[in-house]
Order: sequence, then structure tokens, then C-alpha cells
Amino acid sequence: MEVKPAEDMGFSLSKFFKYSAISVALITLVLVPSFITNTYIRTLNTLLLIALMGLVGRTYFSAIFSFKNIEPPELKDELPSVSVVIPAYNEAQVLEDTIEACAEVDYPRDKYEVVLCYEAASTDGTEEIAEKAGEKYDFLKAVKRDEPGGGKAKATNYALEYAENDIIASIDADHCFKPNAIKRAVRWFDDEDVWCIKGRCFGYNPTDSLLSLHATVERHIAEKIDIYARQIFGGFTFFGGGQAFFRSEVFEEIGSFDEDILVEDIDMSTKIHHKGKKIVVDPKVITYEENPDTLQAWWSQRKRWARGWMQVAVKHTMGLTGDSDLSVTKRIDGAYTLLYAVVPTFLILLMPMMVLSYLGVNTTTYLPNSDILWTLAGIAPVTLSYVVFFQDFMQGEKHHKVEYFAAITLWAYFFFQAFVHLTAFIEEFIFDKKSVYVTTSRAEG
Repeated sequence: MEVKPAEDMGFSLSKFFKYSAISVALITLVLVPSFITNTYIRTLNTLLLIALMGLVGRTYFSAIFSFKNIEPPELKDELPSVSVVIPAYNEAQVLEDTIEACAEVDYPRDKYEVVLCYEAASTDGTEEIAEKAGEKYDFLKAVKRDEPGGGKAKATNYALEYAENDIIASIDADHCFKPNAIKRAVRWFDDEDVWCIKGRCFGYNPTDSLLSLHATVERHIAEKIDIYARQIFGGFTFFGGGQAFFRSEVFEEIGSFDEDILVEDIDMSTKIHHKGKKIVVDPKVITYEENPDTLQAWWSQRKRWARGWMQVAVKHTMGLTGDSDLSVTKRIDGAYTLLYAVVPTFLILLMPMMVLSYLGVNTTTYLPNSDILWTLAGIAPVTLSYVVFFQDFMQGEKHHKVEYFAAITLWAYFFFQAFVHLTAFIEEFIFDKKSVYVTTSRAEG
């Protein structure tokens, strides 16, 4: 897979007009029948409200479950050996903090190693930082990858060849372990059916920009409510590439990460479920992450995620729903999760619907008490954000004060993000563009 830094993806006026024209054409195509019969537009708005409530209602439902605390079992045997794998490409801005956090982890040094795999193509001093750390710390191996092709999956697969321990922790180069994270995570592996642990990615740079601020709050809702609740009600748990812990035999049984898909983590999650094994989600296993702070970096990352989820949905939805070895709850939740990789694309239609309503067109849905449903959807970002803030306050995790205000404007952020999903949809299903892994640029300083 070709790799490009976000900085190289610059703004193209011709591309902007081309995508805008296609977007307008698609939206117009969907809305044209509205001018022929009002029944159509009311039906369409009903379907949009159902889709929106499928997303919002599910998150309200998850919020209830997210109040339950879980604790890993005490290990029956001694602590397992752990290898932390860190792929790095142009990560000089964040890499030193990540290495320092690895050095401060509370874990026996005779059972702990870090494999820092940096790309030879890095141009920002990543190589110098990695090699210097390899000389400074006995527990750290600096591994240089000088091969064609790239992407997160390829780099991680290369690094895995140097990992020698029982448990493999994979983290992004901008992630800093909370000191107790590894000790807590490995306790879950006392259950032999547990193959993966997914912790919580906690944003540490909400003040860098409006985008990093809203991305931080968005991630709080996703990590602490949506993903964690799946653990509680037995749904389709999955891990994000930012951080995860695995038994080493996962890669012997399933194979390496798929290098041709943009979200190799979600693809691997599905394969683990197909094997009948467990992915445990524990939000108290924390790494602190940097969220993108520029439009270019944010757009590239979110589009990669959106398109990658669409790829996984096409690849795995039918197989997941038809896997009789999985529980009914897990199959239904898995189908819901993968199908909703595409649904946000169509929620962009809510904007012209609001305009038509303002112009006097009857867009009333056929659902009873629809005003209440719209209100519940409207207050969801604030309500759910403050649920997380309250839970974190009770557990001693702190938030910057600006995050409390960002919860109020989160819907505007989500509407903007709908354009990312639409662009990803166009590239994946209309243009069938070749996948390019665009790396996330880092904040200065």
C-alpha cells in the first residue's frame, strides 16, 4: 500500500469541485422525487430519523451499561513477558514522549521489551531519536525497516518479527502508557479464551485547535461509552489501532495484519471473533494520545478510518452475521456496527431536510412523538459527554475545562464529519480508488 504524509495531500481546487459536483448530484438525485410527492419526502425523513435514532439511541443505551465497573482477575501464575511494538514514520514530534512513558511503565524489566520499528523513509529525525533510545535503554530495540510499500499494518507486521514475549502490546507512536496500564491489561489473559485487550485512548491535546478539542470529546464518547458498553452486554467488541494487547499465538493462529485494508485493527477484531475468542474492553487500561490539530491531518485520518470501515463492512458483514458459533447478540451487534460504517454518509441529507422545512415544505415524519425523538437526538452529544465527564470525575481522570464547552457544539462537528464520510463513500464505491495510507501529521512542539 502506498504511504503519503498528510502534508503531501494538499488542497486541490479541481478535486474539490469534482467531489462537490458529485455530492450535489447524489443529494439532488435522492431529493428530486420530493418535488413530485410529499409522501416521498416524509418517508425519507422518517428513514433518516430512524437511522439517526439507531445511532443516538444505541449510544444512550450504551451509556447505561457504561456505569458498570469491571476488574480483571488476579493472575494465578507469575506475570507474563511483554513486548511493546511501536511502528514509527515521521513521528519525531511525539516519539520522545512515548519512549519516556515506556520507560516509566511499572513492569519488571526482565519481562519487558520495546520494539521500536522506524521507517527508513522518515525525514524528520525519527531515526535519530529511535537509535538514541536504543542505546540509552536496555529494554528497547530500535529496528529499521527499509522495504518498499508501507502503512501501519506492514510496519507492525515487520516489528512483530522482532517481538519475543508472551504478550504483544501494539501502540501508535503518539501513545503514552499510564504507568499501571500493562500490569492491569495482562491480568485479563488469565482467561485462556481472551486473545486481545482493548484499553482506552485518552486525548491529551484538546487545547491545540477546535478540531483536536472536538475530536478529543468525540473519542471520550466512543471509547468510554460505545466501545466499552459492548463488553458489558456481550456485543461485538473490537480494538482500535492506537493500542491493544494480544497473546502472541494470535498471530500464529490467524496470521499477520491485513496490509491491504485501511483499518487492519477492525479486520483483525472480526477474525478473532470468528475464532471464537474474546476481545476484552477495559477503559482503565489507559494510553494518552494526540488527536490531529489541523484540518489536513484530521480530514486525512477520519477519511482513512471511514473508508477502512466501509472496506471491512463489505468484507465481513455477511460472514459475521452467518457465523452460528457466535452468540445472537454478538452477531446482531456486529451487523449493526459494520452497517453503520455506511449510514453516516446518508445523514448528510438531514441538512437539506432542515432547509426544506424552513422553506415551508412538510417534512414531518410518520413516527409518533417525532418531536421528542428529534429533541433526544439534539441533546445527545451534550448529555453523553457529561456522562463521561461524571464517570471520569468519579474515577479520578481529569478533563480540560474547554472540553465541557465543546460538548455543546459537538453536533456541528458531527455534521462536518458527515462530509468526510461522503468523500470516503465516493472514493470507495464510485471511483473505486486505490487505497493510500495517509499518515497523521503531528502538532508542533
